[in-house]
Amino acid sequence: MRTRVSTKYQVVIPKEARKQEDIKPGQEMEVRVTNHRIVLSKAKSKNWEWPGDYLKNLPNPWEGMDPEEYLENERNSWK
Repeated sequence: MRTRVSTKYQVVIPKEARKQEDIKPGQEMEVRVTNHRIVLSKAKSKNWEWPGDYLKNLPNPWEGMDPEEYLENERNSWK
């Protein structure tokens, strides 16, 4: 199967592939680049439970810094 990239960088998924994977209009797709290949797959639904799943998936606000050093600098800035 082949398809063409439009001037808006859009790609039509061929009918045979859509039918085989049961892809519907408006469905979200995951895009992954691996070894110079672009891979599309159906996105998994996010049926998260509050608050556990949301808290587990939040980005770490302290990543790349020392929280104690940050707080010390904050306290020193108040003087």
